[in-house]
Amino acid sequence: MLDGAEIKGMTYLSYVEPLKQAQPRLWEAIERRLPADSRALFAQPLFAHHWYPRSHLHALLREVDELGPAAGCDLRELGRLAARYQLNVVYRMFLKFASPAMVFGRAASVWSRQSSAGRFTVVESAEHHLVGELEDPQLPEGVPELIAGWSDAIIELLGRTPRPTRFALVAPGRWRFHVQWTPR
Repeated sequence: MLDGAEIKGMTYLSYVEPLKQAQPRLWEAIERRLPADSRALFAQPLFAHHWYPRSHLHALLREVDELGPAAGCDLRELGRLAARYQLNVVYRMFLKFASPAMVFGRAASVWSRQSSAGRFTVVESAEHHLVGELEDPQLPEGVPELIAGWSDAIIELLGRTPRPTRFALVAPGRWRFHVQWTPR
């Protein structure tokens, strides 16, 4: 699906590299089924700070959704893998100094730096929870599950216990996320 939006290479790297490492057979099966232009994109070196068409994310998530569950890697698990990748590769300093509230409070800023489409807004924040809304009429199917898995993994990596992140479509193109964690 061509939606005209772009995302940073870091987003692609966060999904593709963990799949290649943790689920190489799944990645090979996904790669064989991707459209030719998506296969070409993922075959080349991806650079974290370059912008790439988001249409390839649509294709990738469609294949993960179809093939992943049989391999134990649904979209929520892919989000968890991406969070671990990001924290271990890029955001390692957060592990010592950040709290979940601090990380999720920056979600709007992070979203705008990683995607040319959509907008994330924190609508409620407290010491042990956050409610955020993501507005994007052409959001690739499966992204809410990715975000939920990512959120739960971030909370765990920050030394807290997540309550499973909930999400719901509250209006066409607008998703609401409830992220909660227990205190230390």
